[in-house]
Amino acid sequence: MLNEIVSWWLRQMLGLVPEGWRARDTGPANAIVLAWNGAGGGAELLIRRDHKEVSLGRFTLDEAGLRQARAALGNRRAPATVLRLPSGLLLERQVTLPLAAEQGLDRVVRFEMDRFTPFAADEVFFTAAVRRRDRAQGRLTVSILLVARAQLGAILAALAQMRLTATELEAPSPRGRFGAEARRVPLGVVVRKGEGWRRGTLWAAGAVCAILALATVGMPFWLQAQTLAAVEDRIVVLKPRVDQVDVLRRRLASSAEGNDVIGAEQARVGDALHSIATLTDSLGNDTYLLGLAMQKRQVTLEGQSAAAAKLLTALSANPTVRNAAFAAPVTRSAAGTDLFSIKAEILP
Repeated sequence: MLNEIVSWWLRQMLGLVPEGWRARDTGPANAIVLAWNGAGGGAELLIRRDHKEVSLGRFTLDEAGLRQARAALGNRRAPATVLRLPSGLLLERQVTLPLAAEQGLDRVVRFEMDRFTPFAADEVFFTAAVRRRDRAQGRLTVSILLVARAQLGAILAALAQMRLTATELEAPSPRGRFGAEARRVPLGVVVRKGEGWRRGTLWAAGAVCAILALATVGMPFWLQAQTLAAVEDRIVVLKPRVDQVDVLRRRLASSAEGNDVIGAEQARVGDALHSIATLTDSLGNDTYLLGLAMQKRQVTLEGQSAAAAKLLTALSANPTVRNAAFAAPVTRSAAGTDLFSIKAEILP
């Protein structure tokens, strides 16, 4: 309970600090860094002290190379081990979630992972972070960073032979930079003996936050007033819509033809759930959508697939899909999949 209170206060006070003044995540100050060149390539071993890195040499991932790496590492140890990934291996996806999902963001993303990506949660290493809050619409924009576990099998095995366990994945930013701009995925490794000082530091930080919370006696009242004002503003915005919905409900309840009206409208503009079910049956397991738009019976699909050309055949084989065609040229992603945009018409 104390941890939750401290975390809440920390988020509130951090929100009052201008974005440019906030500390930037530069990763662990002291660590062993293994910079991997990717499948079929070698790696470079580095020692990081106070965010400054010194190379211990480059080596291959075969038995002879790993012996050289162990010899170069010697008795050096660090509180963290960072696995630096090559550019393009770490994937990023932005999704929209309800505002309430922020309280259990990792659990929500883990539960919905197979809907957001072509992977199950236990098939990837991932982290999720809130990029934008739209309180007026009650939505969060969340960035998910992930990498398939299967792609890291060889390098993790090499780390194990060096008697190292990765505590964090690190990849360059889209501009190819490391440091504060690098993208990081913590692996949740249990802190080993000798790193207990970190826990003490966290508790000390929590105690400082608690003291600050007690010192700012007026803060709870201000926050409560802000929350109430936001709720009242939201009520004012939503009231015309609620009134309109009530009017429509009364009309439908008083009209015996209400159901027929709804059925006729669905026949004219199409049933969204029926269309989604039809597309789900036609698309393979190696395909996932990044966007879906439907206007009347016309649908536009945007996404990635192992073989985009086969999608038109699969869609055309469905009797309820007509005039399926690419809306734009098919391109190739850095991950080796086809990026496509398809337009089609869904029959009733």
